Amino acid sequence: MKLLTRSALLLIAVLSGACDKVPLLAPSGSSITLSANATTVPSGGTVGLTAFVTESSGTPVQNGTTVRFTSSLGTVTPSEVQTTNGLAVATFTASAGSGVAEVHAVSGGATGTTTGSGGTGTTTTTTCTTSCVQITVGAAAVSSVAVRANPATVPANGGTVDIIATAVGGGTTGNVPLAGIPVAFSTTAGTLSATTAVTDANGDAHVQLTTTRKATVTAMVGAQSKTVDVTPNAAASVTLATTPASPVAGQAVLLTITPATDTAPTVDVDWGDGNASQLGVIRAAQVIAHTYRTAGTYAITAVATEDGLGFQTSTAVTVSPPPSVAISASPNTGTSATNFVFTITPATASGVKDVTIDFGDGATQDLGSITGAATVSHRFSGAGTYTVRATQTDGNGTSTTAITVVTVS
Repeated sequence: MKLLTRSALLLIAVLSGACDKVPLLAPSGSSITLSANATTVPSGGTVGLTAFVTESSGTPVQNGTTVRFTSSLGTVTPSEVQTTNGLAVATFTASAGSGVAEVHAVSGGATGTTTGSGGTGTTTTTTCTTSCVQITVGAAAVSSVAVRANPATVPANGGTVDIIATAVGGGTTGNVPLAGIPVAFSTTAGTLSATTAVTDANGDAHVQLTTTRKATVTAMVGAQSKTVDVTPNAAASVTLATTPASPVAGQAVLLTITPATDTAPTVDVDWGDGNASQLGVIRAAQVIAHTYRTAGTYAITAVATEDGLGFQTSTAVTVSPPPSVAISASPNTGTSATNFVFTITPATASGVKDVTIDFGDGATQDLGSITGAATVSHRFSGAGTYTVRATQTDGNGTSTTAITVVTVS
């Protein structure tokens, strides 16, 4: 009797142990719904998974029901989870590559209802049941990429700019910034700080370009690519032109300074006669005036500076003496009784402000602003040789003098 009792107890223990090792699965007619907290993930990133298992009556399955997770790309940990209140939670870890991972949750007789999946911003339209989710990994999630340069130009002697590529995709619009996406960069000129970069939380990947020439930078994510041009600024330079072609002393010389296209240099002008003008920044042709008081040939020099670079150019201007007043006497000799007649012809090119005559014997006469030849007569009280001077002041304030000599016996 004791032997029989021991055998029965041993059989019960064995059967009990065997039951403990057999997993509890969802009964036939149950349903399972799998959800993920994100449908896109960077390469190597993680997504939370939740499976909800209910019996045919709609109530959660018994606690401890085993749910098994599988994925076509990447891994799920743990791969088997026991339910609590019908819920089984796991984590999907994406692989280092890119693609679309199809994750399934299964448990005994539980099934899922077939629904459409994929959509804008993803690369798949494969159908999946409610016990399945599709997660787009890495570059496969990118629907478009944009690239820009900040700034879009470098100084004429070269410089460095920031290149920003923005990757978007996923969601219902396909326009969600994607983080953790590797972007490949290349350039036709200059040097990049890196040939690859990973997008940040704003979907932006940054590299720097250093160049002295025009460069086209390409940003590529999978099959998506865009380009941006970076160009050097035009070198700061100016051209000079003077008018009139043959100025005279006292006449204003007009200097036209024209900067090169797309430049705005700071310009200083040296007139070559000890005077200078500081024009500041000029963005378009500018005209300034200067008056040379004496005849001669002068070198006008302009220095243009922009972005720390200087450019110098010069032009020459030849200034002639101003036209002079003329004076003649009739007769040139005589006695103290002779009435000498003097003819004064002003130079009217620059206008006449005033003409005066000094007879050389202490007497003078102001003719005013005559515009044509004028005559005056004068008698000398004593014998001698007299130098008679006619002095004209023109509209520029320049004075010229002409003389004639008479002899009185």
